[in-house]
Amino acid sequence: MLPYLAYKYVKDQKEKNKRDMQDSLANLTVNLSKSISPDMVALRIPGVSAKLTDDADDQPTDEYIPGTLAIVEKATGVFIEWTPQGEDECGWVLADDDAAHTIPQLSPKPVDSSSSALPSSGPLSPHSRLRFSVDVNDLSSFKNVEPKKGKGGHPCVRLIAKDGTNYVPLFFLTQSTKDFIDVLQRYVVLRRSAREHQLVLVVDEKAEALAQSLSTLDQNGDIMGRFMHNPYATAMTGLSKITTFVQDQVIPAILDSDAVSQEEKIRAMRELRTETDDTRLKISREADFEVVTQLELPPRPDIYRESSVTQSVWSSFKQSDGSFDPAKSHHLMMNVFRGGVETELRKEAWKYLLGYYEWSKTPAENEKKRAQLEKDYLRMKGQWQSISEDQESRFAKYVVRKALVEKDVARTDRTLKFFAGDENPNLAMLNNVLMTYCMYDFDLGYVQGMSDFCSPLLYVMGNECDAFWCFVGFMERVHANFEKDQTAIKVQLNQLRDILMIVNPKLANYLESHDSDDMYFCFRWLIVWFKREFSFEDTCKLWEVLWTCQPCPNFLLLICAATLDRQTETIIENKFGLTEILKHVNDLSMHHDLDEMLTSAEAIFHQLSASQDKLPMHICEHLALGDKSVVGTPSGDDDDDE
Repeated sequence: MLPYLAYKYVKDQKEKNKRDMQDSLANLTVNLSKSISPDMVALRIPGVSAKLTDDADDQPTDEYIPGTLAIVEKATGVFIEWTPQGEDECGWVLADDDAAHTIPQLSPKPVDSSSSALPSSGPLSPHSRLRFSVDVNDLSSFKNVEPKKGKGGHPCVRLIAKDGTNYVPLFFLTQSTKDFIDVLQRYVVLRRSAREHQLVLVVDEKAEALAQSLSTLDQNGDIMGRFMHNPYATAMTGLSKITTFVQDQVIPAILDSDAVSQEEKIRAMRELRTETDDTRLKISREADFEVVTQLELPPRPDIYRESSVTQSVWSSFKQSDGSFDPAKSHHLMMNVFRGGVETELRKEAWKYLLGYYEWSKTPAENEKKRAQLEKDYLRMKGQWQSISEDQESRFAKYVVRKALVEKDVARTDRTLKFFAGDENPNLAMLNNVLMTYCMYDFDLGYVQGMSDFCSPLLYVMGNECDAFWCFVGFMERVHANFEKDQTAIKVQLNQLRDILMIVNPKLANYLESHDSDDMYFCFRWLIVWFKREFSFEDTCKLWEVLWTCQPCPNFLLLICAATLDRQTETIIENKFGLTEILKHVNDLSMHHDLDEMLTSAEAIFHQLSASQDKLPMHICEHLALGDKSVVGTPSGDDDDDE
């Protein structure tokens, strides 16, 4: 028996080796065929430009980068490619309407289909990083945005991949998007979303048919049932106790989006999950949760933004002695909330909004206060500057903080001319402010993300002392976000989920069913107040709006809810999970419309305010609904709207 088994093993092994050799030869032949197979250009459209938002010159820009869009049949698949002008040397031509008459052209260099980057064939332009090549089979959907009537603009397409990647928006400056869509339909099945007319889905007909068949087996589903029974408890997920892990790993992982993979971010955030019931957040009510049903909310009102507050308007709220009129305090805050302040006014206005100057004091009194605070700043600055190397050798915590500050200063807002260059004195001032804050707040010290808050203040103030005390005022508002136990972030994520349950139960249920209702993908928004999502100028405008605390102290949460609300159909129709959602929202950075976001968030507030008698108690608490006191006004007194 053993000899037979040994013989059979040897025979089987020889046959396996023979098959492997045949397979290798076949693969070699296929690869060789692919390497010499010419690309077939189905479509080439010049004049398709990417739109880049940049702050390289200290001013917001909406720059169109001219380029060429093409759909190319390669041996490895069909690709949608965009190349900046000056780098298109393939000699592509527009294909005939009949696909059979497509003119073949040889690429100057084969493209690796596994890479999203196109090959270089010479000196690259500054915008080469925008070029991309995506396989149509990796495409999940795309936004097809037509300009609004009477507002000008150009048709725009933004491709969205299955992994959540958002490619750079492409604007068709000389024609419509019809030719692109018509040719694309030769290779994939497209279906316009029934819920969002701008969203066009790439449909896998077999998978869709299977999904529809399965859905008929469970038409009622259990998600809505769980929501109707107990939406709050259904969505509730705990967050564990955090120590230095949050400051050393989680926050850097979320903020350094280019340096850390999506999987590592998810792993880091998953470390925040609860491990025992003792670490869960408790709700300060008689019961652990409130049972509510889906509410019928009134329509959201139309909200309009107003012009920025000018110097003359600002001065009109002052009394004869230069102090601000407390009777007009709420009206002033609403003016700032609705339009922000003009750039030239920020140096003065921010000092009041951040509590550095007092509204009730005259300019002379505030200047006297400033002189004393400047002495305090210089005293604290001298403390850390006088620490010797010998002292540092026995001061481990100081050494760690100093190194972290230096690391962050070297990479914070370096595209701004104000911070550009290695020997820039403004970098030294930023370092000084942050190091002095370590002496001001020994317990907290420095945590990554603080430099994001400090750099705009230094840019606007132009000197260390004013920037420092404005930074202190700002940190009083966000201090808890950087504390080791992360209680504040836990609370905000839970509150955001609660609000989303009411204003958009469809998305809330989707997130819950896809293990994403912990809202971790909003972490970066909350930790640095959308600093990484907007241009520098828009960030300044957003922050001064939020500093007014109007129309409620938690308006930042409504901005998060409004942002997610606008992405509802994109997330659901593309069937994104947590990893894809995180990738999707990160790719939206610098492509948000601030005014639209602010009007949407305010509309949600008024929608909820009009229904406060029907809302669960915890929602009213989150948004201070029913609280008659006016928060964040110059006088701190209760005032009626004017």
